Amino acid sequence: MLKVGDNIILGDIDTLIDRFILLTDSYRLLVGAAEELTRTPSVNESIIDQAVCRTAFLGGILDQLLIAIQIALILDFIRVSEGRENPYV
Repeated sequence: MLKVGDNIILGDIDTLIDRFILLTDSYRLLVGAAEELTRTPSVNESIIDQAVCRTAFLGGILDQLLIAIQIALILDFIRVSEGRENPYV
């Protein structure tokens, strides 16, 4: 069983999820801004390309963060099982 003082990764999962939510909100704003730029006649094509690149870059970070969350959850599940055979690993 888990004890209060155990150093488990679950606390880190909460932090990762909080960051993921904040970055996802930013990503949505970037997508909306890039789309809006395409409808603005006076905006140069290079500005639109830069906006799309920034959005794609943040999307890549979100992908990596999602993988980190999945790994953290798996590691935490393994630690919680404490010696019992884990059927998922």
